[in-house]
Amino acid sequence: MLTAGKSVSAAHVAFMADVTDTDINRLVDTDVLPRALFLRDHGRRFAPLTAAFASFYFQTQDELTRSARRQVIWDLTARLERRPDFDAFLALNTTVLHADFDWSIHHDFLTVTLDRCVETALNRASRVQEAEKSIVEDPEILSGTPCFAGTRLPVAHIVAATEAGATIAELQEAYPFLNERLIDDARVYVQAHPRPGRPRRIADIDAGAALVSHKVVRRGQNRRGL
Repeated sequence: MLTAGKSVSAAHVAFMADVTDTDINRLVDTDVLPRALFLRDHGRRFAPLTAAFASFYFQTQDELTRSARRQVIWDLTARLERRPDFDAFLALNTTVLHADFDWSIHHDFLTVTLDRCVETALNRASRVQEAEKSIVEDPEILSGTPCFAGTRLPVAHIVAATEAGATIAELQEAYPFLNERLIDDARVYVQAHPRPGRPRRIADIDAGAALVSHKVVRRGQNRRGL
């Protein structure tokens, strides 16, 4: 059974499925998702398993009708609900890849299998988990604004800077600890954990000298006004 503690946001599922959070919410609005896959309390929350189904649903929209795609999702969910380890499948644990379960649905002359969608969703979920290791939300640091671990530098500002055209070299001139992996972690994190409102400019935040850890990052002059 899905619980709030084991559920994730629409944005998180959307990243795992490589679609938009609007797409994920549309699955609920159009009655595509079985009730076992989402919660309505305190805003919509979803089972990570939803990502595999969403990936299948949107990738096959040119080949299969809406009703056929919906039926595949409902049939597989019903099959999973009969398993004692249904919770592990809802959470999309890595063990599901090796579980004795047939991700295929057979209808007349058509066979649909979701193995690849499940594997892709798991890989993208792992990427989110990796990004979360280098980013923290601490109430005592900028009121919980997501920052690179050990710093007061909000990840959203680095993402905004790269989208505005800032190069890695320019960012490293201002923040030497940054590297390509951390910048990609920031992109992944912001996609999976979007926050409401427009982020403030870095110049408006004390993101400069002091770090939470023992390391020191000095803010330099950035040519793009970060």
